[in-house]
Amino acid sequence: MTERLYYTDAYRRAFDARVTSVRPSGEWGALPGVILDRTAFYPTSGGQPHDTGTLAGLPVRDVIDAGDEVIHVVEAPAADPRIAPAGEVQGVVDWERRFDHMQQHTAQHVLSAAFAQLLGAETVSVHLGGSSTLDLAVQGLPPEDARRVEERANQIAFDNRPVTIRFVSDDEAAALGLRRPPRRAGTIRVVEVEGWDRSACGGTHVNRTGELGPVLLRRWERTKGQIRVEFLSGWRAIADYRWKHALVSEWSARLTVGDRELGAALDRVVREAREGERALAEARGRLIASEAAERLAAAPAGAGPKVLRLQVSRRDPDEVRHLLRELTGREACVVLAGDEATGRLYFARSPGAGPAMAALIDQASRSVGGRGGGTAEFAQGAVPPGDTVARALAHAEEAVRGA
Repeated sequence: MTERLYYTDAYRRAFDARVTSVRPSGEWGALPGVILDRTAFYPTSGGQPHDTGTLAGLPVRDVIDAGDEVIHVVEAPAADPRIAPAGEVQGVVDWERRFDHMQQHTAQHVLSAAFAQLLGAETVSVHLGGSSTLDLAVQGLPPEDARRVEERANQIAFDNRPVTIRFVSDDEAAALGLRRPPRRAGTIRVVEVEGWDRSACGGTHVNRTGELGPVLLRRWERTKGQIRVEFLSGWRAIADYRWKHALVSEWSARLTVGDRELGAALDRVVREAREGERALAEARGRLIASEAAERLAAAPAGAGPKVLRLQVSRRDPDEVRHLLRELTGREACVVLAGDEATGRLYFARSPGAGPAMAALIDQASRSVGGRGGGTAEFAQGAVPPGDTVARALAHAEEAVRGA
């Protein structure tokens, strides 16, 4: 059995222990798993990620809850003498990671209590990894309700209330009115935020709510019939503020407006950009229409539909398709276009009777080592770039004129 030192002292950063056994490998992979008589390393459990750090100077890559034992997965050969059974080792917990998890976990308790008390919203699951989230058994979360919860959580943080740990029996736990009841029988560990929340929990927590720093609701979304809320606390919240403040400051300076005027300024920029895009699209449409008219006028008339063979090197594919639609929509014709730079082929014909473009482009593409497909009126293909494009177009034109 491994004594869990973090149960009573989450602030313990280093400890000495005895190796009771070593598993050469396991479900965690090929690295050895070290079991100690006592540990300050928290294993992944209850939505809270495991601690990292060093054990006997070796990096701890994972910590696993295995019932009565805690397995420490270390980066070393299983036979490394530093982790030999019965040997004494020192463990050092990565404090920055540990304290971050303490801030997030206690903030989650405070927030879950706020959601329950203010909105009657039960927390059904929690994840405290790189992104901290809690899932609520509600159908929606209006912004005004989110703000009420956020403000109440921060008030609890500003109150600097004690966060205490105690161990109770099943009967005592039942009498405490826990927000989150225990999932197992026996001795129950209860985490209490004074005057605010009591929950059965095995995680690591701060001593006072003032250590939480700011508590922020970052975003929320509907998922699987619930609302998932992403939140930040402590140093995570400060880091989030810093990059957002830097972004606001930079763009306020670029647009020469005050911070609070940035939203309106960006709306104006977006509106003007969209207007410019519409004007550009209209101008491009007029140019393509003019080009189509000129190309059709220059094409020799014959007994059947006109056949146009075009080189469209390095033109935007959407623009090429637009041109072909314009051409085939003006009068009966077949258009065979190719891009020597990319090897793309575009075949189109006017609606009604005529050669099947899908079969034509497939035949032409295969004649030069490419392939293609599409519909009866429009098809696309790909062939090796270069003069193979002209050969494929010539093959297709000969087939159309000979039909």
